[in-house]
Amino acid sequence: MAKSRLSEFLDRAAAGEEIIITSDGRPKARLVALDAAPVPYLAHRDRLKAGKRKSGLGAEELIRQDRDGRD
Repeated sequence: MAKSRLSEFLDRAAAGEEIIITSDGRPKARLVALDAAPVPYLAHRDRLKAGKRKSGLGAEELIRQDRDGRD
Protein backbone atom coordinates (compact mmCIF):
# COMPACT_ATOMS: atom_id res chain seq x y z
CA MET A 1 0.00 0.00 0.00
CA ALA A 2 2.86 2.41 0.72
CA LYS A 3 4.15 2.02 -2.83
CA SER A 4 0.89 3.17 -4.36
CA ARG A 5 0.59 6.14 -1.96
CA LEU A 6 4.23 7.23 -1.84
CA SER A 7 3.58 10.64 -3.45
CA GLU A 8 0.83 11.35 -0.92
CA PHE A 9 3.07 10.30 1.98
CA LEU A 10 5.92 12.48 0.70
CA ASP A 11 3.62 15.50 0.48
CA ARG A 12 2.30 14.88 3.99
CA ALA A 13 5.80 14.46 5.40
CA ALA A 14 6.98 17.63 3.65
CA ALA A 15 4.05 19.44 5.32
CA GLY A 16 5.42 18.40 8.72
CA GLU A 17 3.60 15.15 9.41
CA GLU A 18 5.58 12.13 10.58
CA ILE A 19 4.66 8.99 8.61
CA ILE A 20 5.42 5.57 10.14
CA ILE A 21 5.53 2.72 7.62
CA THR A 22 4.78 -0.71 9.04
CA SER A 23 5.04 -4.27 7.82
CA ASP A 24 3.08 -7.04 9.52
CA GLY A 25 2.07 -4.53 12.18
CA ARG A 26 5.67 -3.66 13.07
CA PRO A 27 7.21 -0.22 12.44
CA LYS A 28 9.83 -0.45 9.69
CA ALA A 29 10.53 3.16 8.67
CA ARG A 30 9.77 6.75 9.57
CA LEU A 31 9.24 9.37 6.89
CA VAL A 32 9.86 12.98 7.96
CA ALA A 33 10.65 16.23 6.19
CA LEU A 34 14.35 16.93 5.74
CA ASP A 35 14.07 20.11 7.77
CA ALA A 36 12.75 18.08 10.70
CA ALA A 37 15.47 15.42 10.49
CA PRO A 38 18.54 15.90 12.68
CA VAL A 39 21.68 17.02 10.87
CA PRO A 40 24.48 14.49 11.31
CA TYR A 41 27.81 15.70 12.63
CA LEU A 42 30.44 15.76 9.90
CA ALA A 43 34.06 15.43 11.00
CA HIS A 44 36.80 17.28 9.14
CA ARG A 45 38.71 14.40 7.57
CA ASP A 46 41.71 16.55 6.70
CA ARG A 47 42.12 17.51 10.36
CA LEU A 48 41.81 13.89 11.46
CA LYS A 49 44.34 12.65 8.90
CA ALA A 50 46.84 15.37 9.78
CA GLY A 51 47.18 14.11 13.34
CA LYS A 52 48.44 16.55 15.92
CA ARG A 53 48.71 20.17 14.91
CA LYS A 54 51.30 22.67 16.03
CA SER A 55 49.01 23.41 18.95
CA GLY A 56 49.49 19.80 20.04
CA LEU A 57 45.76 19.11 20.01
CA GLY A 58 44.63 15.64 19.07
CA ALA A 59 41.72 14.72 16.84
CA GLU A 60 39.34 14.36 19.78
CA GLU A 61 40.10 17.87 21.04
CA LEU A 62 39.84 19.37 17.55
CA ILE A 63 36.43 17.75 17.06
CA ARG A 64 35.28 18.90 20.51
CA GLN A 65 36.36 22.49 19.81
CA ASP A 66 34.72 22.46 16.38
CA ARG A 67 31.48 21.06 17.81
CA ASP A 68 31.46 23.51 20.74
CA GLY A 69 32.13 26.40 18.37
CA ARG A 70 28.84 25.72 16.57
CA ASP A 71 26.74 26.58 19.61
